[in-house]
Amino acid sequence: MKILIVGGGGREHALTWALSKDRNVEEVYAAPGNPGIAEIGTCIPIASNNSNELASFASKNGIDLTVVGPEAPLSEGIVDTFKKQNLPIFGPDKQSARIETSKSFAKDLCTRYALPTPRWETFTDRTKANRALDELGPPWVIKADGLAAGKGTTVTRDRREAEAAIQRELLREPRRIVMEEFIDGWEASFTATVSADRVQWLAPVFQDYKPAYDGDSGPNTGGMGVYTPVPSVTQSLFEKVRKKILDPAATALAKEGAPFRGVLYLNVIVKHGTEDPYVLEFNARFGDPEAQGIMPLVKGGLFAHLSAVAANSDRAPIPESSKSASVVVVLASRGYPENPSTGDPVTLRPSGSSNIVVFHAGTARNSNGELVTAGGRVLSVTATGPSVESARNDVYSVIGKSVDFPGMHYRTDIGSDQIRRRQLEPIKT
Repeated sequence: MKILIVGGGGREHALTWALSKDRNVEEVYAAPGNPGIAEIGTCIPIASNNSNELASFASKNGIDLTVVGPEAPLSEGIVDTFKKQNLPIFGPDKQSARIETSKSFAKDLCTRYALPTPRWETFTDRTKANRALDELGPPWVIKADGLAAGKGTTVTRDRREAEAAIQRELLREPRRIVMEEFIDGWEASFTATVSADRVQWLAPVFQDYKPAYDGDSGPNTGGMGVYTPVPSVTQSLFEKVRKKILDPAATALAKEGAPFRGVLYLNVIVKHGTEDPYVLEFNARFGDPEAQGIMPLVKGGLFAHLSAVAANSDRAPIPESSKSASVVVVLASRGYPENPSTGDPVTLRPSGSSNIVVFHAGTARNSNGELVTAGGRVLSVTATGPSVESARNDVYSVIGKSVDFPGMHYRTDIGSDQIRRRQLEPIKT
C-alpha cells in the first residue's frame, strides 16, 4: 500500500515513522515533509494547503490512503477536494472540521447538546467584551475564535492583560473571540477516532503542557510536552468522558448535518477535588505533540484502522498498542513563542537507545546541506518505558548530549509528579 502524509511537522514525522513500520505499507510519501521524514520516506515539494496538486499527485501515483496532519488544510476543505475525485483520505470534511476551526461553533454545540463546558460568551465588539470582564472573572480566559496554532488563548488575573488580549485576538479572522469561565483544575487530552457516527478507538490519554516555562508559567505555546499514563485519569473518569462528551459529540455532529470522520481530539479540564470533566476544546486531527507520544506505543494495525475509518466503517479494527509509559519533550528555538530564531545548526547524535525517538518539526537543510532550525518547535524527543519516571529519565538523559542547538530551550518538568496549577501572573505575548 502507498500512503501520502500531508504536512511537515513533528506530528507528521511520527505518523510517517509509525506507518513506515506497518506490514501493509510499502511506500510513504509526505508533502512537503521535513529532513527527518526524508530519512524514512519520500518528501514531495507540494505545500500542505495545495489541495488540487495533492489530489493530482495521489491520483497519478496510485496512493491508497492520504492522511492529513495539520488543521489548516482541513479548514480549507482538502477532504472535500479528494472526495469529489473518489480518492481515499483520512480526516473530516470542511463542515465537520468546524468543531476545531470555530470555537464558537464548538461551544454552541456543547450548549445545545448538553456537553459539559465552562460558561462562555462570544464577542465581536471590543467595548462589550471589556464590559463583560466584570461578569466572567477574574481570572479571565480569552480565546481567538478561529485557528491560532495553539497560541490564541490568554489566561490571566491582570485586567490590562485581558483587555490587551481582547484587542489582539479581535484582529484575527474571523474577528470574534470566546470569553470563558475559568475553572481551577487539571487538564487531560483524549484522542478518539470517529466513523459511522461513533467512537472507534480511544488512544492513550495524555497530559499536555501548553505554557512555555516550568511551573506552567509564561505564554501559551503549541505544546511543550506530554506524558502518559496520567495517574489522575481513572477508569471511571475515562468512561465518563467517553459517555458524556465523546459519544454525544459524534452524535451531535451527525444531527447537525456534519458527520465526523477522522480524529476527534478533546482537551478537558477536571475541577480539582472532583471527577467532573469540562470541554475546553476540540481538535479535528491528531494533537501535536500528542501524536509523537502515541505513535511509539502503536505496535501494529495503524494503516488498517485509518483506512477503515476513512471508509466510514462502523467497526474499524483497533490498532495494537503497548501499555508502556510515553514522555515527549519539545525542544524549542531561542525566542519561541514570540520571535523564534531560525538557521541555527542542529546537532543530532545516535542515542543508542531503542526506546528513544527524535521527531523533526521545525528543521530544514541549508544551502550546504546542514541541518538547521526552521521554526519555533524544532524537535520532539520521545521515550517509552515501564513507568513515567523511567521514560522521563531516559528522555532528559539525551537532551544536550545527543540533541543540541544554540538557544535550545525546553521544560524540565514534563511528567513530574508536582501538582499543577496555572501561574496567573500577567502573561506577556
